[in-house]
Amino acid sequence: MPRQLKTENESRSGLILLALGFLLFVIYGSLVPLDFRPIPLAQAVQQFRTIPFLDLGIGSRADWVANILLFIPLGFLWLGVVWPKQQGFIRLLVAAMVLAASLLLSIGIEFTQLYFPPRTVSQNDILAEFLGALIGLFLWWRYGGDLTHWLKAALITRGKSHVAVKLLWLYLAGLFLYSVLPLDLTISPVEIYHKWRSGKVNLIPFGFFIADPIQLIYDLVTDALLWTPVSLLWVVSGRRAGMQAWAWTVLAAASLEFCQFFVYSRVTDVTDILMAMAGAGVGVWLGRLFNADKPVQIQNSSALRRPAWALFWGLVWILLLVVIFWYPFDFRLERTFLRERLALFERVPFHAYYYGTEFRAVTELLHKILFFIPLGAILAFGRLGMPPSAARTIYAVIATAIVIAVPSGIELGQIAIPQKNPSTTDLVLEIFGGSIGYFGLSLLRSRI
Repeated sequence: MPRQLKTENESRSGLILLALGFLLFVIYGSLVPLDFRPIPLAQAVQQFRTIPFLDLGIGSRADWVANILLFIPLGFLWLGVVWPKQQGFIRLLVAAMVLAASLLLSIGIEFTQLYFPPRTVSQNDILAEFLGALIGLFLWWRYGGDLTHWLKAALITRGKSHVAVKLLWLYLAGLFLYSVLPLDLTISPVEIYHKWRSGKVNLIPFGFFIADPIQLIYDLVTDALLWTPVSLLWVVSGRRAGMQAWAWTVLAAASLEFCQFFVYSRVTDVTDILMAMAGAGVGVWLGRLFNADKPVQIQNSSALRRPAWALFWGLVWILLLVVIFWYPFDFRLERTFLRERLALFERVPFHAYYYGTEFRAVTELLHKILFFIPLGAILAFGRLGMPPSAARTIYAVIATAIVIAVPSGIELGQIAIPQKNPSTTDLVLEIFGGSIGYFGLSLLRSRI
């Protein structure tokens, strides 16, 4: 099979799987916490006929936007799955069918939510999801071809510079989207004034109340490290030199802070720009080290030292994870308390993420994944250069056990900490993050 045709088949299969996966996610996410309460069908139909159209304030705007965002990828992906090669009326007909199916799905979800309180059922949700699907269809119609071409090129990209450029734009796109969530946008002078008065605009560096110094250090370091990959990838790609990469990274950070000024629930703080400066400096330094690295022959002695160093630095990262996820270490070991806390593991996946804002849910999800990616990458580094042998197999088994055991131990330890909320969801996300780091580094090495 020609390489181009094979790549097209792989990309289409991936698109179908992604569309199916996202469809299941939409349905499941719309019914969490899955607290089923049976009611007669006639009563449900009568309630659905009288569902209200709510007058949404600024506090509810994020929920409405979240429903729009939920259906944008749905319309985008499914139109991509059934997108015909013929142009003109056929494409218009297919798009109309996908839009109609999206509307029926929205109505079906809202009707089913009557059986799953405390879900809120309203005409606003149906309208928002319909608009989201419509936007998704438009985006595929306008940019689907370009995106497909870009993804196909990304699948066959080789070379350090080209891979770094692809990763850079993907990371920037994800960082921008996260920075403007939950998209409760406003240009109203009154709402901006209320945002200012509520302390969500800080123009004085570190001009905020410090309630917990440890939490403050954690937040500042996280804000800095968010920008480290940007300058690192710019330097590795060769598109920007040291100071240029630093300046462009800081400019990107300042631009995002400006955008956050118009997101009502987000805090605009010049401290974040200062931390971006620090993170960008670290990225430039790491990028120079990476570019200065010359290929060397892997000798038997270095092949043995590499796993040992990986396990050592893996242990260091594990200790850091324990500090982060077990702080403030106020363990309670009463049997009754521990028995009650074990019930947290019986909740359905993403149960705890429902009780809170969409932005908080996304933040927690990213934290659980991103903090464990370095662990997997460090362990994968120890495997690089090892020839096929029993030692390599044993190391792979040990690394896999660590990727699973560390999140399990952390979640079990959180049972005894009252402020923490351990769950099987977090456990799966943390193992997933470690797996991304482990297999992702091997994939990057093969591409670079």
